[in-house]
Amino acid sequence: MTFAAREFCLDHLSLVDLDALTVIDAAAHAGFAAVSLFVTPIPISPTPDLVADKVARREVLAALRDTGLRVGIVEPFMLDQDPNWQLLEHSAELTAELGGTVNILGLDEDHARLRESLERTVDICRRAQAAAVIEAYPLSTIRSPAQALGFAQALGPDVGLCIDTLHIIRSGGSWDDVAALPPGRIRHVQLNDGPLEAPHDRVNEAVFDRQLPGEGAFGLKALLALLPGHATIAVEAPSRALAKGEPHERAARLMQSMRDLYAAH
Repeated sequence: MTFAAREFCLDHLSLVDLDALTVIDAAAHAGFAAVSLFVTPIPISPTPDLVADKVARREVLAALRDTGLRVGIVEPFMLDQDPNWQLLEHSAELTAELGGTVNILGLDEDHARLRESLERTVDICRRAQAAAVIEAYPLSTIRSPAQALGFAQALGPDVGLCIDTLHIIRSGGSWDDVAALPPGRIRHVQLNDGPLEAPHDRVNEAVFDRQLPGEGAFGLKALLALLPGHATIAVEAPSRALAKGEPHERAARLMQSMRDLYAAH
């Protein structure tokens, strides 16, 4: 499969230091078909509160309309021991308005309570008519794709999975873990690369210092054949080295890495 057969998504974490409007503009100029967004303020991103700020929300919706970009996943939906349910409800409603998918991370170590929170979150998504996926992250409570699949299967056929290549490798897994998943559950895939040996600071790597697809040792080409055609294929590769460039230049470099990876497939 060549890159021409795929349309790619730019996930916000790749340009985490930029606000949503700048990310949308850069993604459009680089030729991406979709963009994933943070919609509420987080310490690592300057994106305005698109839930509470109606003016900012209108600007983002207008930018998406003008560029023709679709929305991939919407973040953050982090289920800790005490979720802000009102915020999650409003965020799910905004996700539906954007046409995106709620991406859920499980952070509560109380597994029974986490199951209840997942059920409540998925119910919120259903009422809002927003699709939902669960992302496995080895430094969270849901550490592997198999665990994420177990939760998704218990929640219903409409709940999918978000697959992140860094998280699979850092969980001690391999692409066999992806091959073992029902293809229909894989809805969003985040491609990035890195060394096989994890650095000392794995949080820093995950948030700020990944390698571009095809530039590391993960062997991503072997993964591509396992990815279902319906899945959104995104690049999520925040890089301090890449952060030195201008937004358009950075987005273009991210796109080129995706094209190179698929062209060689």
